[in-house]
Amino acid sequence: MKIKLMVSRKRYDKIAAELEQKGIEIDNSSTLVLVEENDFADFLMGKKDGGLTPVGVGEIVFIETFGNDVILHTMVEEYKISERLIRLESLLNPTEFLRISNSVIVSVKRIKSIRPTFSSKYILTLQDGTTVDVTRSYFNRFKEFFGL
Repeated sequence: MKIKLMVSRKRYDKIAAELEQKGIEIDNSSTLVLVEENDFADFLMGKKDGGLTPVGVGEIVFIETFGNDVILHTMVEEYKISERLIRLESLLNPTEFLRISNSVIVSVKRIKSIRPTFSSKYILTLQDGTTVDVTRSYFNRFKEFFGL
């Protein structure tokens, strides 16, 4: 049996060792996922150049979807990840990450500027220079989060 571990770094090695002793293989491409409850992810596994890399959540600028692809953006790299956006939303600390549309989650620490528009939307400029829209569906949640 193969499983993917989505647990904090401090517990990852211990849990992985215990599972491997029981004959369970840790495989980050597995669809069966073991998740630590009431704890948010310290890192996500990103795919780049055929390999997997742990990406610390503090490095994330934003995460977006294009069709079936989910792309994690840092200041210097992009990684493809296998988790769906709705799943990522539950793995990331809601005080640090905010969903702003059906296809984008941003790191609130990486927002450089917020510009309102006339059509009940905001345009965000992120620290890496990317601009993303807060869509109407997420407008009120965004305003409430920032007290606007």
